[in-house]
Amino acid sequence: MHWRDEYKRRLTSAEEAVRVVQRGDLVVIPIAGPRVLPHALFRHCQEAGPIDLRLSAPLSDPGWLQADWQEVFRLEFELFVGDFARPAMDENRATYVPNLFSLADKPLDDGRAEARRPDVFIAAVTPPDDEGFVTFGAHNWNKRGYVRRSRKAIAEVDAGLRRVCGDNRVHVTEFDHLVEVPPLEITPAMVKAWLTSVKDDALRAEYESIVDDLKSMERLIIIGPVMTRVPPAQVRRVLGLADPPPDAKTIAGYVNELLPDGATIQIGVGEPSMYLPRAGAFEGKVDLGIHTEMAAPGLAKLVEAGVITGRRKTMHQGKAVAVAWSGSDEDDMEIIAENPAFEVHDPEHLLDVRTIAQNDNFFAMNNALSVDLIGQINSESVFGPRMINGTGGQPETHIGAILSRGGRAITLLPATALEGAVSRIVPQLEAGSMVTIPRFFADTVVTEYGIARLMGKNHRQRAQELIAVAHPDFRGELRREARRLLG
Repeated sequence: MHWRDEYKRRLTSAEEAVRVVQRGDLVVIPIAGPRVLPHALFRHCQEAGPIDLRLSAPLSDPGWLQADWQEVFRLEFELFVGDFARPAMDENRATYVPNLFSLADKPLDDGRAEARRPDVFIAAVTPPDDEGFVTFGAHNWNKRGYVRRSRKAIAEVDAGLRRVCGDNRVHVTEFDHLVEVPPLEITPAMVKAWLTSVKDDALRAEYESIVDDLKSMERLIIIGPVMTRVPPAQVRRVLGLADPPPDAKTIAGYVNELLPDGATIQIGVGEPSMYLPRAGAFEGKVDLGIHTEMAAPGLAKLVEAGVITGRRKTMHQGKAVAVAWSGSDEDDMEIIAENPAFEVHDPEHLLDVRTIAQNDNFFAMNNALSVDLIGQINSESVFGPRMINGTGGQPETHIGAILSRGGRAITLLPATALEGAVSRIVPQLEAGSMVTIPRFFADTVVTEYGIARLMGKNHRQRAQELIAVAHPDFRGELRREARRLLG
């Protein structure tokens, strides 16, 4: 049978597609997931009964993040939690799966008895090409692996998704059901309705200025329900509209000092790393390469400008490669879409520590929330055990960089939090804090006060390095605590 006939045979409505979900199933909806199917699933499960639902940084809520539905939707998050879903974690209505991109499927692939195969995977895909293959657009992530490991896979076919190049194709016959949805069209009425939902006049005026700044309002509208809960300044940062703050520019200057020509770089999600391309971290550099989990605003422009060429890369030479180009701004996406210089690949390959380590001069640049005096790095929790995000690909890229010949794992963080009230360099991590990077993998820590070089140094030497890059107001206290704890 021709693939077009198979495609038509699999086409159905959203309501019919989600009927494959049965009581007790494990259903997975990935990061940058579908727009329509989640709402159909929410309605279906109100009658079908409870399911286990695995999410990653959701940007909308059909209802299952609310307390009233916690008995029907048993929530777990993987890789990322995100701002929108954080209340569910705070209130213990959800749990977290501590895994890595490259190892998440090892129990299942190895045939371990304890491994649980997902029952239903739900994603959004591009329309098929002439050979019957679809992709996940710029947001590849771990979706192809889920399609091939889940018992059932359903997708909404969204003509609004932009194609990108790479090893990212899935044939339509790999899906059990397909649901065609129209592209999201942003209209003045839609923008007005969204702005009307912001009740505070001053806040609404700030959001109106954000809308004016956007070349495309699509991202703001899609994540609108999230943004009404987030300060406008943070919205600008999320959308890549904010100018780099002074501390980010200073940190970028130190990164520039560390980074050699020809290095292959990885930039993590969040602050301050997301500002590096626009804050001058790569100014004056030659023949840089990209091998990253995701993007940061301005990264594609550096490829277009010839700063990033990939000529000296050990792997994927001449290509900018990522697990997803999520995090790019609109200008970046205009450069990336259907451009063979940019590729996406599955994380089980691209983020495997063994793959990363094969790149010479691999420089990983990721963020932290706090670092203690012996070099334990926490990028996931605050106030002890309060989890505000997951690991993403940070452990893999960090360790891979350390194992790379000539590589370096750089941890970035502003020296203080809460407008200077709290030091991020701390004597000890608070009880219950999550150690994202153990001290024996700590390498280089950068704040706006300098560079702390930790690798190969003992606890006392590490404390000296870290105190030197802490905010001056906290150095005296940190020295006293270092003497007490470390002698």
